[in-house]
Amino acid sequence: MTLDLPLLPDRTCGECVECCRFIPLDLPELAKPTGMLCGYCMEGAGCAVHAIRPQTCRTWFCVWRVVELSDDWRPDRSGIIVRPDGLTTGEITLYVVRETDFLRSDTFFDTLVSWREQGLSLALSVPGPVGTLPVRAVVTDYLTAALAGGDRPMFDLLLANVLISLARHAFEPDGIEPRFAVPGAPPVAL
Repeated sequence: MTLDLPLLPDRTCGECVECCRFIPLDLPELAKPTGMLCGYCMEGAGCAVHAIRPQTCRTWFCVWRVVELSDDWRPDRSGIIVRPDGLTTGEITLYVVRETDFLRSDTFFDTLVSWREQGLSLALSVPGPVGTLPVRAVVTDYLTAALAGGDRPMFDLLLANVLISLARHAFEPDGIEPRFAVPGAPPVAL
């Protein structure tokens, strides 16, 4: 999915490569299973074929790149990819790729409170093993009372329960076989 929202000026991915790892791709010239780092991606440095990358890679950005969120929200720091899916229809999906202290921070809690006050729906998603589809659950109703009441201890408990429940899910294979054949790019060893 792409957004018609402009990118924030002076906000780049930097060393963050979480989308290049956790977002599945199944294009003719580039395919990588969920949870596998793209063969063209260099850990901590970014895309080695940035200038010739596929159109999908040129137009898909996490919400941190398009919405005013603090630097703490950058996916490699927060452990959360805020997915653009549903953003234009009023839903925020927080793809928790790894648990960090950020999940228990005031910044995280206060932002979710603000999003709920704006009427946005909230969903949580977690990855499974490499090559499996992530699982996702809309948690708006489950978390609203704790968010609206400013009840951090209850929120932290509910959030932990959701993440544990999602992690126990029977993950389905994504069916994607790795393929790295971007025209003009050097070969990638599988």
